[in-house]
Amino acid sequence: MISCIIIDDEKPARDTLNLMLKRFFPEKVEVVAMAASLKEGVMAIYENKPGLVFLDIEMPGEDGFNIFNYFQKVDFSVIFVTAYSEYAIKAIKVAALDYIMKPVGIDNLKEAISLFEKKNEKSVSNNSIIKLLSALQPTSAVVSKVALPTLTGFQLEKVSDIIYCEADQNYTRVYTSNTEKLLVSKPLSAIQDMLPENLFYRIHKSYLVNLNFIKNFCNTDGAHVILENGTKLDVAGRRKNGFIQVLTNPTPKDIH
Repeated sequence: MISCIIIDDEKPARDTLNLMLKRFFPEKVEVVAMAASLKEGVMAIYENKPGLVFLDIEMPGEDGFNIFNYFQKVDFSVIFVTAYSEYAIKAIKVAALDYIMKPVGIDNLKEAISLFEKKNEKSVSNNSIIKLLSALQPTSAVVSKVALPTLTGFQLEKVSDIIYCEADQNYTRVYTSNTEKLLVSKPLSAIQDMLPENLFYRIHKSYLVNLNFIKNFCNTDGAHVILENGTKLDVAGRRKNGFIQVLTNPTPKDIH
């Protein structure tokens, strides 16, 4: 049974979706809570720990996209529900997240539930969240943070402040622009999955680098880069050609 929460400021919309789920998916879906605002919905998520959230985008006070600001880890799936806003639909598609249009039709609802069931993981990745926020504000800076697991909890860091990450056996050392060095309790491969691939590149088995902090690339006497803070890092031979292609790619890397 899929436990779900409906978040929508319009009571008729909440009630209609609730009735549709009960009528057409009585053996699959259980609505454990309904909320009329984003903050009310966030509290319901913490209390009920649902597997799925139907989330209206256009709501007074805070739009639905702000839901990601309330969780260190988004361990539930989100199906956005919207009546309009073309830019929002484009952003959702870029982030590879699910949505259905208002008024909700049974065919679209069945398709959304089917896609949810086929997914191997229900959680929303940090990379998807960053892509979503970037797509929502394509012409301006985006303040995005990542929750890095430490030995004592989590450290929230701006993605744009991370200069590079260094493998340290099953841990990772994260170096930031405020000169802080964090010991993160995950291997480098896991940290790589958490960060946007258009901004970070694995130049070596031991190094993941923020492309915005690269000052110089040297292809003689062993390929290496010099970062803005003066740090010199080796570039592995088998990664060099791909790295050069990324450096010469004009795609903007402007997450700040």
